[in-house]
Amino acid sequence: MRLPLIPQDKANHFVYGNILCFVLNLFFIPTATIITIFALALGKEIYDYVSKKGTPEIMDIVWTMIGVSTTIITQINK
Repeated sequence: MRLPLIPQDKANHFVYGNILCFVLNLFFIPTATIITIFALALGKEIYDYVSKKGTPEIMDIVWTMIGVSTTIITQINK
């Protein structure tokens, strides 16, 4: 069985979500971390749309939040 390839841009968002979540969880409760990262991801996509310097995509937010979810789940299970 061959797994589908994840585009590099989406993989980057996944990793950034993981890193941000790990760092913010050191200072905030998980709920605040999730809300903060979602707001940052949404803000980045709005910036891409307004500035025309990037390609705004909802899936970028989704992949960022998937990264956040995996970090939250692994930290809860410790």
